[in-house]
Amino acid sequence: MKPAQEASNPSYIPTRKEITKAATDLIPKLRERAEEAEDLRMMPETTLQDMKEAGIHKIFTPKRYGGFEMDWGTQVDVARELGKGCASASWMSSVVMSHSWNLGRFPADAQEEFWPSCPDAIIATAFAGGGEMQETEGGYILNGLWRFASGVDHSDCAIVAGQFKNANSKSGTVLDYRMALIMPDQYEIIDNWQAEGLKGTGSKDIKVVNAFVPEHRTVKSLELGGKNPPGSELHKNYIYRVEMGMYFNTLLSGPMLGATHGLMLDYLDQTRSRFGSMFGERVSEQAAVQQKIGESYEELRTADLIIDNLCDFLHHQGKTEQTILGEDRLKIRRETAMATQLCMSSGTRLSGMMGVTAQTGRNPVQRHFRDLRTMSTHGAVHWDNATTPTGRYLLGIETGDPLIDENNELLTT
Repeated sequence: MKPAQEASNPSYIPTRKEITKAATDLIPKLRERAEEAEDLRMMPETTLQDMKEAGIHKIFTPKRYGGFEMDWGTQVDVARELGKGCASASWMSSVVMSHSWNLGRFPADAQEEFWPSCPDAIIATAFAGGGEMQETEGGYILNGLWRFASGVDHSDCAIVAGQFKNANSKSGTVLDYRMALIMPDQYEIIDNWQAEGLKGTGSKDIKVVNAFVPEHRTVKSLELGGKNPPGSELHKNYIYRVEMGMYFNTLLSGPMLGATHGLMLDYLDQTRSRFGSMFGERVSEQAAVQQKIGESYEELRTADLIIDNLCDFLHHQGKTEQTILGEDRLKIRRETAMATQLCMSSGTRLSGMMGVTAQTGRNPVQRHFRDLRTMSTHGAVHWDNATTPTGRYLLGIETGDPLIDENNELLTT
């Protein structure tokens, strides 16, 4: 049976192919609602409900709590399909709905307290900006203002990061960073998401004032992001035990690929029936147009290959419990950024070929391109940041990451 029919049944786990097909089936609806999502500056409730009925929100949720805890790369397949209709919905699926992956790594007490009463949870996170945590009896007092909490209007809780001045450290008072799980009644949503692209993600600010967070709802950031975090013992799948930083970037890749596919599909659909404004010739018969389409297609195909191969690699490393070392750590950063570069090149070329036609009104090519450009600015896929460590590595200069530098035979001493 289709995931949409049985996703609410914890005993039913769809295959990767089935849940991807469920995402494909949503494309027509997402196209129809894309303008509504932009106007609302958040996901329409109908779209969120459709995604839940398809089980997409359970890709990263532990089986222990009725989820699917699917292998790495599934989220890319799903987001790539959803992005053909609406990049904001794709972002919700791959980025926002991945936050159950974060919570699946929290201390066991926090998970056992939260998940049973909220198995269909949507979880927001916000780390940009800042917050402070002060120790108190039984936990911490949290204050802060954080930016870009995508999907927060639909969220059942949020995870934020706060600085904690640890006076008990052996090396003196130091700043620790802790993640805190907070409930909706503990934070205020600041309605300020006025963006060029990804308008439908509702990536608003959240503010916390003097909120008490019990000790078990917090965890050191380094522990949460590292291998074998506190809550991983509850779950069988490797995704809860791997080093998060090595896997995170591909969460952005699915929406990038999806938006570029959507841009190309809409461009081709419009170009097949376009005529030149001056001479009335069929635009599709122009050799220059055909050549540029072929070039953009090959760039997108290459971007798909890069990310699919990278996800296969990450799945293998996780499944076999291998630590990612040396050049492979550089490859992950470089290749996710390279795929982004290729998507931007492909989309920029196609959008530019439409001239003013793609820049007016609600042309879907324009929307896809704005979404694509907005995603490309994320620091995780910034080209210079991704390639500079490789240059340092090849020159024999320390990168600052011991798991890279300890395996660099070129490193000068």
